[in-house]
Amino acid sequence: MNRRRFIRNSSLALASVSGFGNAFSGMSSEELSLGVIGTGIRGNFILRLIREHFPAIRVAACSDVFEDNLKTGLSLAAPNAKAYTDYRKLLQDKSINAVLIATPLYLHYPIALAAVESGKHVYCEKTMCFTIEESKTLAKRINTSPIIFQVGYQQRYSPLFRKIRQLIRNGSCGQISHIDCYWNRNGSWRRAVKNPDDEKLINWRMYRAYSGGLMAELSSHQIDLVHMILGKPPLSVMGMGGIDYWKDGRETYDNVTAIFEYPDGVKARFTALTTNAHEGFKMKFYGTRATIEVNRNDGQKGWIFPESPPSNPAWEIDALTGATQSSWKPEEGIPILVEEEKDDELSTIAALANFFKCIKDRTHPAADVTAGHWGSVAVKMANLAMETRRQVDWIPDYNIG
Repeated sequence: MNRRRFIRNSSLALASVSGFGNAFSGMSSEELSLGVIGTGIRGNFILRLIREHFPAIRVAACSDVFEDNLKTGLSLAAPNAKAYTDYRKLLQDKSINAVLIATPLYLHYPIALAAVESGKHVYCEKTMCFTIEESKTLAKRINTSPIIFQVGYQQRYSPLFRKIRQLIRNGSCGQISHIDCYWNRNGSWRRAVKNPDDEKLINWRMYRAYSGGLMAELSSHQIDLVHMILGKPPLSVMGMGGIDYWKDGRETYDNVTAIFEYPDGVKARFTALTTNAHEGFKMKFYGTRATIEVNRNDGQKGWIFPESPPSNPAWEIDALTGATQSSWKPEEGIPILVEEEKDDELSTIAALANFFKCIKDRTHPAADVTAGHWGSVAVKMANLAMETRRQVDWIPDYNIG
């Protein structure tokens, strides 16, 4: 399965990578002019994808406070792209009509708000905002603006998770009662720092003034998938975490576990470790008729484990391979039929395609400001629950209408 075929056959029905330039050929150069704010590891990863797969999109400017990052970004941008060390000057550039924000979390809100006020379309990496008040303010402003705003929850564009949402919502698993999510790694998460004065700028994920820690940087993707599938934000959350292994001056936890309660009695547990990589990225959806399991260790794959032999032919045809009741064994999972996804690159390409398509067609993105707001609030609730060792509830004041 190559990337061209993935885009061509995805359930999003977007243009193929090979034909993407033609799909956007009717847009003016102003509509295609993109500025990238934050050209670190993630920003430059996305810049490479744009250069390789979206030739009609012109990256006209880059902004970063680090010279090396900015040089790398410019090398991936369009010829003669402008360089800015101050993002506000990039936003003043009237030739740019859309921006991609890939900065540390604590900067998302001021940059995104300024971009909206300048009338530019925005693709903002997750988590959308650092605080609940920031998220409420930004969401309300976006909802009164004509701009396209998309959050970097690229898994929403995964054919596998879109299929899982379909299966759960059509009752294939019965009533979902519990969801288990893991994102485990074995490593300090720390980056090398040449100048000690830059420690908090480079290792910002380790410090509470700049980061939501593991819950924001890893678990938020899985939290968003639960929100996408259930269609509802959480009611409450309890959690626990700690700095129990990496005694290196960090302030954010090196392990986190949070349990969310959702409407209809659904409980979802999210765990992220930095001391053991077993199971890596895994999600399990437990229902009264079947369990769905996703394992991304060897490519993004999903299986369904019926509680008893499938008896509904329509369900079997829709969800499964050619496996039949007679061949099914209780201990065996049956693969869910979707296009294969091998890495984050493919889902990010699909997310970018959606953003550009929404600008072209004036349509609404799947990972919209509501998804961003639910994710921001849920992450903050979980971190507060872990810090206080108390239950934190979603209150009416968090709603954005």
